[in-house]
Amino acid sequence: MWGVRERALVEKLEPAARSMGLTIVELELPHNTGGFLRVYIDSLTEGKKVTIDECALFSPVVSGFLDTQEGFDFRYHLEVSSPGLDRPVRRWEELPKFIGKRMQIAFTEKVDGRKKVIGVLDAVDQTAGSLTITAEDGVAVVAPRGLVKRINLIWEGDK
Repeated sequence: MWGVRERALVEKLEPAARSMGLTIVELELPHNTGGFLRVYIDSLTEGKKVTIDECALFSPVVSGFLDTQEGFDFRYHLEVSSPGLDRPVRRWEELPKFIGKRMQIAFTEKVDGRKKVIGVLDAVDQTAGSLTITAEDGVAVVAPRGLVKRINLIWEGDK
């Protein structure tokens, strides 16, 4: 669900994040020079929220790494922050831990007549590469992995 450049960068930065007890949830590259490069991190510890201090500690790690990479020799503004309340889910392997949670899923093309669906994640079939979400209207939508464009959790308070 990431582009090629984003995925390559996440794969290179993830070992450093993991060594700090963190994971990279989202990465947004600037669309032009002088734009924002955003890295959203979360704690690897279940139920623990990432802190401002952890963001501040990870920021120079990202900055130092990017200084050594080709293709990042332009001005950009680096932001490292928490993923926010409507946390994006970009890794297919993360989905099972969100079964039973409300989310919004956008598709690259229509699935059961829908370009997006808001509902509760019911199942993830790793073998078939599909997920099942029960939409707010009660219809179960089965979507193949290849048609999933974007997934965001919907915050429902501290449930």
